[in-house]
Amino acid sequence: MLTPDFTRYSLALFHEGRIIFCSEKEGLRPLVECIRACRGRFSGCELHDRAIGLAAAKIVVTSGMIDRVITRRASSRAVAFLKQYSVPLTADEVVPILLNREKTAPCLMEQKAEATEDPEMFFHEISAFFS
Repeated sequence: MLTPDFTRYSLALFHEGRIIFCSEKEGLRPLVECIRACRGRFSGCELHDRAIGLAAAKIVVTSGMIDRVITRRASSRAVAFLKQYSVPLTADEVVPILLNREKTAPCLMEQKAEATEDPEMFFHEISAFFS
């Protein structure tokens, strides 16, 4: 397990100890871009992401290439979902749900993830959303 350096990136994907994708962008978009760029080319990867909610957890599972997730903050739904699929998660903090930037409601992507049961279908919907 590598030590995350969130001063250098908001998201980084590691394969055999080397960064194969990283981004400083916020939100779910960098994870979608990462999966688009790396899916089918790697396996056994470790993902560092500042925050993992249910939406990100579903994308992680769909990727088929991420074996471990390390984050600052995870939602309890993400923890349970990743556990269901045997993907180890290490989080500095676990919160009930990830909130929007204004902290007034659940994050839009969390709402979308909750509304879509199938992780693969969710990835396609989110991928189209970011196109």
